[in-house]
Amino acid sequence: MAKDSWASMRDLAAQFFRHGGREEEERQLARLDADQGQAATLDRAALRERWNRRLLTLVEDFPEAAEDLAAMARRKPEEPQTGVNQTAENNTGSVIQIGRDNSGSLNTERR
Repeated sequence: MAKDSWASMRDLAAQFFRHGGREEEERQLARLDADQGQAATLDRAALRERWNRRLLTLVEDFPEAAEDLAAMARRKPEEPQTGVNQTAENNTGSVIQIGRDNSGSLNTERR
């Protein structure tokens, strides 16, 4: 999973799991992180089934969590992520980029 995409989805999952209380949120996020770390080696069907059970069980126990689950389901991987990408290449001096402000010896010529 792409780093920004994963962080965004994890935030949505945390909001969802929070309906079960702080302890439940931490427990499920630890499971989610472990599965994400092993995603390439796990059986996708088994992983999907495991998480379907966990998510549906939480909605059964906390019906108010249904809207957060729907928000996760509506999210598409190709949705634009928030954040800024900045690069500086082929420069002869130092470059400092902070937000929209740039300073340093920024070489803007095309080579």
